[in-house]
Amino acid sequence: MKILFVYKYLTLGGVEAVIRARLDGMHPHGIEAHAWFLADGPGRGMFTGKESFLHIGDVSALMGHLEVETYDVLSSIDTEEAFPAMHRVTPRSKLVLEIHSPYRENVVYLRWLERLEIAGFLVPSSFQASVVRGSLGRHAPIHVVPNPLRRVFVAEPEDFEPRPPYPVVAWIGRLDRVKYWVEYLRIAAALLERGRLVEFWLVGRADEPVVERWFVRKAKQLGVLSRLKWFRGFPHEQMPRLLDATRDSGGVVVSTSRSESFGMTVAEAMARRCPVVVPAHGPFPEYVRDGENGLCYRPGSVREAAHSVEVLLSDAALRRRLGENARRDILALCGPEHALAILARELAIAAQPPAGPLGLSG
Repeated sequence: MKILFVYKYLTLGGVEAVIRARLDGMHPHGIEAHAWFLADGPGRGMFTGKESFLHIGDVSALMGHLEVETYDVLSSIDTEEAFPAMHRVTPRSKLVLEIHSPYRENVVYLRWLERLEIAGFLVPSSFQASVVRGSLGRHAPIHVVPNPLRRVFVAEPEDFEPRPPYPVVAWIGRLDRVKYWVEYLRIAAALLERGRLVEFWLVGRADEPVVERWFVRKAKQLGVLSRLKWFRGFPHEQMPRLLDATRDSGGVVVSTSRSESFGMTVAEAMARRCPVVVPAHGPFPEYVRDGENGLCYRPGSVREAAHSVEVLLSDAALRRRLGENARRDILALCGPEHALAILARELAIAAQPPAGPLGLSG
């Protein structure tokens, strides 16, 4: 089987990491996987070594590519712009829609799919399935396929030397309103007010320079700038070592996201035995169990989040126990062998004829 994953962005995000894991691991399942991005971007380096399976071009270029290359399945990941090109090759290629975006405005297109011949709908979590079902209707055939971790995260964690001088409270994500970086800065300020000697590491960038300037001003206003290290455009290949450094510093990884379809950065941290602190909403409760493999706080509560971080910073045995459980549990869910086997099965089902209009009015 031959498949093309189509995605509009080529950034340093979770979807790009998932696509790379698929390019690395689908061959043992009898699938030749390719990726098409509608625009170039800083995520190109994430595909080093897989250049022959990486394609970049606008919709017109994609149309030309599909005229000469045949794929059994075309998978659009939140990229409705590609529908005209993909629709031209049906029924020769079956169409699969993957809905990963946590941004509600990015999935409005799901309301107008009745006339498309879609062979399947895939989402990375049960929570995302409920979100998508709200647009497609209650009878839509939605299947949950866990996001696969890249092998660099699955490899046995190594000790990091020299250790950072202070415990690290790390945050990883895009600087936008959904990931809600402002709350991370407020948590940092609360920890400093309590006299904690810690370092704050933020890994990520914004889509617009004005947001990054606002971020710096806000960090200064809250009094955390002097304790903050900003890793802007950090290479994804090096992320496991950054997480190892966070863990061995006696630190934690914090999420403040207000909406996720899965939460790949949290899963990556768990794979490196990092203790994690996450808001108790969205998909997080599906794989982060409070007090067992991480800590959860009431969404929007800076006080609760700072308290959870402080509990972990003060208890090495708890950090170690949660980190061990986190790695065990997330590998069982997102280890590439398991997650990619589920994807391969769903793609094989999608590739079977017939794929007709689904009548999704619900």
